[in-house]
Amino acid sequence: MEFLIGVVVTCLVIFGVYVYSKTDKFNKLTRLSFTDWMTQYHYAETHIKHGMSRAFILQTFHLAVDLRALTPLEKVELDAGSMKEDPKEILNQWFEHALPIVEQEIGAHEIEKSEARMIGVFMLVAMKSLTTGEPLRDYLRKFN
Repeated sequence: MEFLIGVVVTCLVIFGVYVYSKTDKFNKLTRLSFTDWMTQYHYAETHIKHGMSRAFILQTFHLAVDLRALTPLEKVELDAGSMKEDPKEILNQWFEHALPIVEQEIGAHEIEKSEARMIGVFMLVAMKSLTTGEPLRDYLRKFN
């Protein structure tokens, strides 16, 4: 009986380490340039895209709070809401609607050399208003 408990505990520890290392790997990918991240995302298998999408969204929320683009309360609400939806669909909406606004405001050259999660913050800010780039412009003025 003790042996069986030991085997179960060992399996749980191994599984925990595996899940943590996968999550950490996906989080670290968001530190790549946006272009490099997009290339890896484009060629990734479906289950890898799911992990990359989730990490991109969550890392975007973390950085957005650090850069005061979101309040901690907004982050909690967005975290909870994003967990209920398919992260690939959320990201597809960001790419379709917000990325063109970001590109218009900061330019393709800046997008290419910026960290993926930073572009995520810009897309998140741009999503506040899909009709104009005003929220993004206002946010960028804080840094100029």
